[in-house]
Amino acid sequence: MAEQPAVRPVPHRYACHVRFSDVDVYGHVNNVKYFEYYQEARIAFLLARADQLYDPDSTHRQVVARIDVDYRRPLLFRPDPYAVETRVTRIGTSSYDLECRIVDPVPDTDELSEPGTVYSTAEVRMVAFDTGSGRSRPLTEEERSRLQEALGPRAC
Repeated sequence: MAEQPAVRPVPHRYACHVRFSDVDVYGHVNNVKYFEYYQEARIAFLLARADQLYDPDSTHRQVVARIDVDYRRPLLFRPDPYAVETRVTRIGTSSYDLECRIVDPVPDTDELSEPGTVYSTAEVRMVAFDTGSGRSRPLTEEERSRLQEALGPRAC
């Protein structure tokens, strides 16, 4: 019997609209704005898992420890949104990694389709943090379980 191929979870997709104020005199999105776009997408990703990853009454939070952005093609002002895809690529004891990319929109399906254009990629290290102690903490089993659902292989 042939082995079934591994299922690759569909990345979380966030529709990112470029604001006119985001562009420079050449019509390109300012490089600092990419960090904002990735932040907006990361927050949407976490809120999509809010029942397990965010409890407003808890001191448990998650903070960005590192973000590396690679600029591949300029983003331009346009009426249609770009898509920011986010997926989990590693889950550690107290941290996890996200891979993000800004692409032309692809339809929401259960299949991963490769976009025609990748404008930017980012690697993000998130750390579980306790605001009460001001220190990192191990991921809870609930957090780990929800992250596991979004765990997929690196795409870029």
